Amino acid sequence: MDWIAVAGELQAATVAAVDMVSSKLEKQRLYAVCLQTADDGMSVGFCANTEESYAEKRAAEAEIEDMSPDYAAYLRWTPAEWGYEGFGDDLFADINRDLTAASAAVHDDFALYFDHLIRAMTDALAYLRAERALVLDGVTLFVTISDSEAADAVERRSVQRLNRSTLAAEFDQRLG
Repeated sequence: MDWIAVAGELQAATVAAVDMVSSKLEKQRLYAVCLQTADDGMSVGFCANTEESYAEKRAAEAEIEDMSPDYAAYLRWTPAEWGYEGFGDDLFADINRDLTAASAAVHDDFALYFDHLIRAMTDALAYLRAERALVLDGVTLFVTISDSEAADAVERRSVQRLNRSTLAAEFDQRLG
Protein backbone atom coordinates (compact mmCIF):
# COMPACT_ATOMS: atom_id res chain seq x y z
CA MET A 1 0.00 0.00 0.00
CA ASP A 2 1.27 3.47 -0.88
CA TRP A 3 1.01 5.14 2.53
CA ILE A 4 2.15 8.52 1.19
CA ALA A 5 -0.81 8.48 -1.21
CA VAL A 6 -3.15 7.32 1.57
CA ALA A 7 -1.97 10.18 3.80
CA GLY A 8 -2.55 12.67 0.98
CA GLU A 9 -6.06 11.37 0.35
CA LEU A 10 -6.86 11.47 4.06
CA GLN A 11 -5.54 15.03 4.28
CA ALA A 12 -7.73 16.20 1.41
CA ALA A 13 -10.84 14.43 2.72
CA THR A 14 -10.28 15.70 6.26
CA VAL A 15 -9.86 19.34 5.19
CA ALA A 16 -12.96 19.06 2.99
CA ALA A 17 -14.95 17.52 5.87
CA VAL A 18 -13.97 20.25 8.34
CA ASP A 19 -14.85 22.89 5.75
CA MET A 20 -18.25 21.26 5.21
CA VAL A 21 -19.03 20.92 8.90
CA SER A 22 -17.85 24.48 9.58
CA SER A 23 -20.25 25.81 6.96
CA LYS A 24 -23.16 24.14 8.80
CA LEU A 25 -22.33 25.31 12.31
CA GLU A 26 -23.73 28.85 12.17
CA LYS A 27 -23.07 30.09 15.73
CA GLN A 28 -22.17 26.72 17.23
CA ARG A 29 -18.68 26.35 18.73
CA LEU A 30 -16.65 23.40 17.54
CA TYR A 31 -14.60 21.84 20.35
CA ALA A 32 -13.41 18.48 18.98
CA VAL A 33 -12.57 16.77 15.70
CA CYS A 34 -11.31 13.25 15.30
CA LEU A 35 -10.60 10.61 12.73
CA GLN A 36 -11.87 7.19 13.72
CA THR A 37 -11.23 3.67 12.53
CA ALA A 38 -12.06 0.21 13.86
CA ASP A 39 -9.75 -2.64 14.86
CA ASP A 40 -10.05 -4.07 11.34
CA GLY A 41 -8.60 -0.89 9.76
CA MET A 42 -11.04 -1.07 6.86
CA SER A 43 -12.20 2.54 6.96
CA VAL A 44 -11.70 5.99 8.38
CA GLY A 45 -14.50 8.29 9.48
CA PHE A 46 -14.59 11.97 10.35
CA CYS A 47 -16.31 13.04 13.57
CA ALA A 48 -16.83 16.46 15.14
CA ASN A 49 -18.80 17.97 17.98
CA THR A 50 -19.85 21.38 19.20
CA GLU A 51 -20.41 22.74 22.67
CA GLU A 52 -24.09 23.17 21.84
CA SER A 53 -24.53 19.60 20.59
CA TYR A 54 -22.77 18.30 23.69
CA ALA A 55 -25.04 20.39 25.96
CA GLU A 56 -28.13 19.05 24.17
CA LYS A 57 -26.96 15.44 24.44
CA ARG A 58 -26.02 15.90 28.08
CA ALA A 59 -29.41 17.43 28.92
CA ALA A 60 -31.28 14.65 27.10
CA GLU A 61 -29.25 11.95 28.85
CA ALA A 62 -29.64 13.64 32.26
CA GLU A 63 -33.42 13.17 31.95
CA ILE A 64 -33.02 9.39 31.88
CA GLU A 65 -29.74 8.69 33.65
CA ASP A 66 -27.62 10.08 36.48
CA MET A 67 -25.07 12.53 35.10
CA SER A 68 -21.90 11.55 36.91
CA PRO A 69 -18.67 13.35 35.99
CA ASP A 70 -17.46 10.16 34.26
CA TYR A 71 -20.63 9.92 32.18
CA ALA A 72 -20.43 13.60 31.24
CA ALA A 73 -16.81 13.06 30.13
CA TYR A 74 -17.89 10.01 28.15
CA LEU A 75 -20.53 12.05 26.32
CA ARG A 76 -18.05 14.87 25.66
CA TRP A 77 -15.20 12.76 24.28
CA THR A 78 -16.79 9.70 22.66
CA PRO A 79 -17.43 10.26 18.94
CA ALA A 80 -20.37 7.82 18.92
CA GLU A 81 -22.20 10.37 21.08
CA TRP A 82 -21.38 13.40 18.92
CA GLY A 83 -23.62 15.47 16.69
CA TYR A 84 -21.36 15.00 13.66
CA GLU A 85 -20.28 11.37 13.91
CA GLY A 86 -19.45 9.94 10.49
CA PHE A 87 -19.92 13.33 8.89
CA GLY A 88 -18.92 13.58 5.23
CA ASP A 89 -18.56 9.85 4.71
CA ASP A 90 -18.83 10.39 0.96
CA LEU A 91 -15.56 12.35 1.10
CA PHE A 92 -13.81 9.23 2.44
CA ALA A 93 -15.52 6.68 0.15
CA ASP A 94 -12.61 6.17 -2.27
CA ILE A 95 -9.96 5.86 0.41
CA ASN A 96 -12.20 3.55 2.44
CA ARG A 97 -12.71 1.28 -0.56
CA ASP A 98 -8.91 1.05 -0.89
CA LEU A 99 -8.44 0.47 2.85
CA THR A 100 -11.06 -2.29 2.85
CA ALA A 101 -9.25 -4.11 0.04
CA ALA A 102 -5.82 -3.58 1.60
CA SER A 103 -6.92 -4.66 5.07
CA ALA A 104 -8.47 -7.84 3.72
CA ALA A 105 -5.28 -8.61 1.75
CA VAL A 106 -2.88 -8.17 4.69
CA HIS A 107 -2.03 -11.58 6.06
CA ASP A 108 1.49 -11.51 7.42
CA ASP A 109 1.78 -8.28 9.35
CA PHE A 110 -1.53 -6.65 10.14
CA ALA A 111 0.06 -4.76 13.06
CA LEU A 112 2.40 -2.95 10.65
CA TYR A 113 -0.53 -2.12 8.35
CA PHE A 114 -2.50 -0.77 11.30
CA ASP A 115 0.45 1.30 12.57
CA HIS A 116 0.76 2.88 9.12
CA LEU A 117 -2.97 3.65 9.12
CA ILE A 118 -2.88 5.31 12.55
CA ARG A 119 0.16 7.35 11.49
CA ALA A 120 -1.57 8.44 8.25
CA MET A 121 -4.67 9.47 10.22
CA THR A 122 -2.57 11.44 12.70
CA ASP A 123 -0.63 13.07 9.87
CA ALA A 124 -3.91 14.05 8.21
CA LEU A 125 -5.04 15.80 11.38
CA ALA A 126 -1.65 17.53 11.73
CA TYR A 127 -2.09 18.77 8.17
CA LEU A 128 -5.61 19.90 9.01
CA ARG A 129 -4.33 21.83 12.05
CA ALA A 130 -1.79 23.62 9.85
CA GLU A 131 -4.24 24.35 7.03
CA ARG A 132 -7.16 25.51 9.17
CA ALA A 133 -5.34 26.98 12.18
CA LEU A 134 -7.80 29.86 12.70
CA VAL A 135 -10.91 27.70 12.44
CA LEU A 136 -9.40 25.09 14.77
CA ASP A 137 -8.05 27.41 17.44
CA GLY A 138 -9.16 25.87 20.73
CA VAL A 139 -10.41 22.67 19.04
CA THR A 140 -9.04 19.34 20.26
CA LEU A 141 -7.93 16.96 17.50
CA PHE A 142 -7.34 13.24 18.00
CA VAL A 143 -7.36 9.79 16.43
CA THR A 144 -9.41 6.96 17.91
CA ILE A 145 -10.33 3.35 17.36
CA SER A 146 -13.99 2.56 18.00
CA ASP A 147 -14.75 -0.07 20.63
CA SER A 148 -11.10 -0.98 21.11
CA GLU A 149 -8.88 -1.56 24.10
CA ALA A 150 -6.09 0.18 22.15
CA ALA A 151 -8.11 3.39 21.77
CA ASP A 152 -6.87 5.10 24.93
CA ALA A 153 -3.19 4.79 24.01
CA VAL A 154 -3.78 5.92 20.42
CA GLU A 155 -5.90 8.85 21.59
CA ARG A 156 -3.31 9.98 24.13
CA ARG A 157 -0.43 9.83 21.64
CA SER A 158 -2.36 11.71 18.98
CA VAL A 159 -3.65 14.33 21.42
CA GLN A 160 -0.12 15.05 22.61
CA ARG A 161 1.13 15.45 19.04
CA LEU A 162 -1.77 17.44 17.61
CA ASN A 163 -2.73 19.92 20.32
CA ARG A 164 -1.21 22.58 22.48
CA SER A 165 -0.60 21.48 26.06
CA THR A 166 -3.75 23.04 27.57
CA LEU A 167 -6.04 21.16 25.17
CA ALA A 168 -4.07 17.95 25.65
CA ALA A 169 -4.31 18.28 29.44
CA GLU A 170 -8.10 18.80 29.29
CA PHE A 171 -8.46 15.71 27.13
CA ASP A 172 -6.20 13.62 29.36
CA GLN A 173 -8.33 14.50 32.39
CA ARG A 174 -11.50 13.25 30.69
CA LEU A 175 -11.68 10.05 32.70
CA GLY A 176 -9.92 11.16 35.82
